[in-house]
Amino acid sequence: MDKVPIYLCCWHVLKAWRLHGTEKIKDVEVQGGILQDLHDVMYMSINHGETIDDFKERGRVVVKESLHKHRPSDAWTNYFWTYYHQFGK
Repeated sequence: MDKVPIYLCCWHVLKAWRLHGTEKIKDVEVQGGILQDLHDVMYMSINHGETIDDFKERGRVVVKESLHKHRPSDAWTNYFWTYYHQFGK
């Protein structure tokens, strides 16, 4: 059976991130920092001359830096990598 790609509406993704962020991250400042960084990644644009692989790598770097900077809970980190693994660990 062929794999079928699943496309998610940005509104639903942001809603899920907010919901799980408030459940899994107790520190409000950390919640805000993580969610703002992920929002920025979601809406970042591809640069002129940038390949899709370069764009994905740039997204990976931003996500990893955000997780390192804000240090959210393990529950949030595991949730994020489980359901939004496009940018890889």
